[in-house]
Amino acid sequence: MHTTLYRLWLKKRAAVSAECRGELPGRGEFDPLEMPELLPNLTLFDVERAPLRFRIRLVGTAIVSAMGKDTTGLYLDQLDRIEAVERRARELVESKSPYFLSDQPLSWTHRDYKTYSVLGLPLASDGKTVDMLLYSMLFS
Repeated sequence: MHTTLYRLWLKKRAAVSAECRGELPGRGEFDPLEMPELLPNLTLFDVERAPLRFRIRLVGTAIVSAMGKDTTGLYLDQLDRIEAVERRARELVESKSPYFLSDQPLSWTHRDYKTYSVLGLPLASDGKTVDMLLYSMLFS
């Protein structure tokens, strides 16, 4: 699943670059109909600036089920024990480069006995300034 999304992101990034619109794809480049099997495991964060904050725009049903709650509409800093996730979100904005982590504890929920893997991808509607973060999460 992570590989499928990463390949799709690379394809979108190449198209944006080939059209000289920047180096990163934006949310508008992705059509949910081209990836329906991925949707339950995706989450989107809006990137707000001055100060830098992350609003959770969308949380897939598999993520809600694994966490035991729906955090859609909340800001990341409104959640408990989220420091590592927020640090990685900030790094994603600054580096503009994807990352992958595995065997991460689900420490911000009461289900901290679970682990997850996550693919973080930066998105930029103007091709340059990261304004959204796309995550794929799988739980064990």
